Amino acid sequence: MKGLRLTIAKHTINTILDTLGENDFVNIIAYSDYVRYVEPCFKGTLVQADLDNREVQTSSLNPVCHINHKLLFSANPIEKDYLIITAATAMGQGSLCNQAIMLITDGAMEDFEDVFEEFNWPDKRVRVFTYLIGREVTFAENTKWIACNNKGYYTHVSTLADVQENVMEYLHVLSRPMVINHDHDIIWTEAYMDSVVSKPKGGLYVHYLCSMCFFQLSHGILLGVVGTDVALKELMRLALRYKLGVHGYAFLITNNGYILSHPDLRPLYKEGKKLKPKPNYNSVDILEVEWEDTDELLRTSMVKGETGTLTLDARVSVDKGASLFFKRFDRYGFLVI
Repeated sequence: MKGLRLTIAKHTINTILDTLGENDFVNIIAYSDYVRYVEPCFKGTLVQADLDNREVQTSSLNPVCHINHKLLFSANPIEKDYLIITAATAMGQGSLCNQAIMLITDGAMEDFEDVFEEFNWPDKRVRVFTYLIGREVTFAENTKWIACNNKGYYTHVSTLADVQENVMEYLHVLSRPMVINHDHDIIWTEAYMDSVVSKPKGGLYVHYLCSMCFFQLSHGILLGVVGTDVALKELMRLALRYKLGVHGYAFLITNNGYILSHPDLRPLYKEGKKLKPKPNYNSVDILEVEWEDTDELLRTSMVKGETGTLTLDARVSVDKGASLFFKRFDRYGFLVI
C-alpha cells in the first residue's frame, strides 16, 4: 500500500483513535514482509487510549511509508491480534467490555477461515471490522466475508472524504447490545476548559460533561447523545470545609485516577498577559501530586470506588507551592459520586 491509499489508511487509523477515550485500550500493528508494532514500546500489549498514548501512536504512523500489498494479510498477523487480546483478557487488562479488531487493507487475498475457527469461533467474542481502502475494489468478497462472519461490519473507503462517515459505522454495531439490554449508562468525561465562561483575572472554569445515550429500540440504532456541563465548583461544594480541618483538603479524580480537582493541580500557565491551559492538563495522575502514596493505597481505593478511611502521610504545599511541609492525615475519606 502506498500513495493515496496509504494516506487514506493513515487517516482512517487516526479517525478511529479519535473515537477512543481513557476507558478504551488499543494497539496498532503494521503488516509488511514481517509483522511489527507501530510503536515498539507498546509491543505485545494493549495500552490505555488516553491523550498521551494516542499522540504517540499517531506520530509513530508517519514513518510507515510503504506496506507490501501481497503480504498484507497472512495468518501470523491475524493470530498476533488474537494473542494480544487473549493475553490482555487473561491478565484482566483493559476494560474487558467490547473487543474488536480493525483490519485496514486494500485487499484480502484469503478469508483465513482456519484462523478465525481456532481463535474466535463459535463464540465470536472479538468483532472484526474491515475497511477496504482505495477506489479499485480488489478481493472485496474476502474482506466482506471476514467482517460478516465475525459479527463486524464491512465498509469501502474510496476517498479521504469518506473516512469520517465510514469509521463511525462501527459505533452503531457496538451500541446494539446496549439497545437490547436497555442500558443507559451515564458517562463522565475528563476535565476540560470551558472557553465561554470566563473567570476573574482571565482564568477559565474547569468543567466536565455528563452524557446519556438514547436509542431507537425497535431497530437497535443509536440515535444520539445528550449532555450538559457541570461546573466543578458545584461538585466541590459537597466537601464541607469545616469538616476538613485546618490543613485538610478535598479532591476529585476520574475512574482512571486522573485529577479533576486538587489544590496542587495548576492547569493554566501565563503567556504574556494571557492565561492558557497546559497541554494534557486533564490527564495528570493523582500519584503525581500525592507523592507519599507509594503503594497506591489511596489511588487504588478511589479508582475501585470503595468507601472508608485510611491513614497516610502527605506533603502539603503552601505559598502557592513555594514550600512544603509534611502532615499525617489520620483520616482519608472516600466518597463515590
